[in-house]
Amino acid sequence: MLAFIVNQFPRQVDAYFLRELRGLLESGLDFDIYSLLPAPRGWKVHEDARPLLERTVYPPATARLGGKTLAHLARHPAQTTGIAARIAAGHRSMPAALAKSMAVLPQSFAFAEEMRRRGVRHIHANWATYPATAAMVISELTGLPFSFSGHATDIFVHHAMLREKIEAARFVITCTKFNRGYLAEIAPAHAERIRTVYHGVDLPAFAPKGEPRDTKLVLSAGTLRTCKGFDDLIRATALLRDRGSDARLEIIGDGEERAALEELIRSLHLQDRVSLPGYRPQEELIPAYQTAGVVALPAHHEDHFGIPNILLEGLAAGAPVVCTELPSLHEVIEHERSGLFVPERDPEALADALGGLVADPERAERLAREGRRRVVENFDMTETVAELVRTFQAATQREAA
Repeated sequence: MLAFIVNQFPRQVDAYFLRELRGLLESGLDFDIYSLLPAPRGWKVHEDARPLLERTVYPPATARLGGKTLAHLARHPAQTTGIAARIAAGHRSMPAALAKSMAVLPQSFAFAEEMRRRGVRHIHANWATYPATAAMVISELTGLPFSFSGHATDIFVHHAMLREKIEAARFVITCTKFNRGYLAEIAPAHAERIRTVYHGVDLPAFAPKGEPRDTKLVLSAGTLRTCKGFDDLIRATALLRDRGSDARLEIIGDGEERAALEELIRSLHLQDRVSLPGYRPQEELIPAYQTAGVVALPAHHEDHFGIPNILLEGLAAGAPVVCTELPSLHEVIEHERSGLFVPERDPEALADALGGLVADPERAERLAREGRRRVVENFDMTETVAELVRTFQAATQREAA
């Protein structure tokens, strides 16, 4: 039995992880999901998440959680205070991360007890921040080995205790070769335990439909945050309008920047060209990729790492992509061959790139075709999930021996 520790399940984001879980389930891997936060309410669940809900363990109600924590403290005072002290020391320069890690200690105590009861053999955390902290704590409480996956800001920005976690983990999974090199520099004596497994794409589900695309439509998607560069996309659309282009923009997603983006759209008089339709589950997002003329993400370097899944999904669906030149993107995109790179925070350059593809569908198709070929070659979910299955089966079987 394998235990996945996540911050919350299900979530509107992390569609790649949901695909992986579905693939692991279909492979026959025996696992449960331990959600550190209660089940979300008030939004539509991805269809792929429904079969996994019965495998999801949520923390007890607050009162019971507090009781279990106090009981553990009473039985093991030195161990409990020692764990809290190490976490506090390891997060002293990152107070926000410290608060989150301390906040999941009660769940860790409760889940340790539940994992013993269920016969868990290996613990794996998805994200190197407080899910991995919880996994490390549960490992200490139970003696079970743990591992974790590190992806983006969780290893490059919110990296408290990252070296300690790598050193304590049985293995670490990351999603790009660039990330692996970075993690290996942090813990060089343990570089051999750091493995690259790309986030795979369900190629049949995302396959182009062979129908005419809306060549004037630029699509983007993601949580509405400043770091995504959505404001630059909106400004680029205004520039394209002023140049006489018929390009339109649709940004699918929701988040804290919605009001600011709506105000920017109004101020630039783009209500007829830019739409913010809100959050859409994966099964509704796929047709948008298959229809769009271009998929774009001008993300900011300081807050984006790895290979944004929107770009892999867009290429898999047969759309050309325009994006900022993030370090890991060279593992799939070559400028002018399988996509276009643009400078960060540069609406003029972004408008040039988008306008060129909107005006030249043949060029757009050529870039899209090569981009999809690279995704098929290296990001097939069938292959990436098979590698995860081998990794997790080996971990659980070793503990059973």
